[in-house]
Amino acid sequence: MDNSIYEVEREDYKNFIGQLNKEMMDTEVHIVENCTFTKIKSKKNGKHLSTRISDSEKEEEYYFIFEYPDNDERIAPKPIMKINLDTKEEVQTFFNALNKLQLEAKKNVGNI
Repeated sequence: MDNSIYEVEREDYKNFIGQLNKEMMDTEVHIVENCTFTKIKSKKNGKHLSTRISDSEKEEEYYFIFEYPDNDERIAPKPIMKINLDTKEEVQTFFNALNKLQLEAKKNVGNI
């Protein structure tokens, strides 16, 4: 069986894992030579949902999603804010804004 059709990027795998109800999943870890296989299976029906393979020799990881869990085995995804800062000026502006917010927060704490 060609598992490459199930291979996904790390970010997709993280999002998938974040939606699993951990109480309804079993995690199995197997070590074979330089590779660690982390399988996630459904407690409800035993479906093999996903696997992460960590190759310590090559320092690479591979991510696979084989099946999606039933709806009652999932939780709502947590909202994630992603900010892309492409230039040095954008990075500086972002940190200036953070510093300003932190200073304001400290001033407000002192006024309570």
